Amino acid sequence: MAYICPNADGASALASPAKALQTPSHPDSAGWLNRRVDRGATEDSEYAELIEKLEAAQESAVVEQALAAAQQHLGMDASYITTIDARNQTIHAMAGDADVAARYTGTVFPLEQTYCMRMLSGEVPNIVPDTRAEPAISDLEVTREFHAYVGVPVRLSDGRVHGTLCCVSREPRSGLGPEELRFMETLAGIVAARVERARGDLSRLTERFRG
Repeated sequence: MAYICPNADGASALASPAKALQTPSHPDSAGWLNRRVDRGATEDSEYAELIEKLEAAQESAVVEQALAAAQQHLGMDASYITTIDARNQTIHAMAGDADVAARYTGTVFPLEQTYCMRMLSGEVPNIVPDTRAEPAISDLEVTREFHAYVGVPVRLSDGRVHGTLCCVSREPRSGLGPEELRFMETLAGIVAARVERARGDLSRLTERFRG
């Protein structure tokens, strides 16, 4: 398992986290994006114990545990957490495949090149089993490498989207469904609460990655 976080210089610096983005409205996505995280959705599932452990984790361990849980329980090649501003998306930390983490951690992408922008706007669903079959993202450069995507917003209590929590796989994943989406929503809700306690400073929550 690889946990990699960017150095504190250049475009990958975490000292000045990206500003939270107000989610654009979209007729197909507004209802979902405005819905509060439902912790109860996972209480009777196999994930309940893991969620309780994550909620009790120390501040610096939350992102590490959330990424590991997402990547392992969804069976994806990598999971990652990002921040988003009006123009760019920054990948702050990744878990999973060491090569993927080494190449993408700290990368800043223009929003128009990302899956997450299209997920937030409602152009694509939160779960994309085969990215090559989804017209809105099939032509993106990243689709040459990753053929499945799951993404949810990390939403603050005032409704703003601070970033996203996502997973990707090199192979299509037809078996992902509502249970996996609820799990990701719950993880994102826990991370969002910790981001607010850290006053938006994601570097505090990714300290363990730089240890």
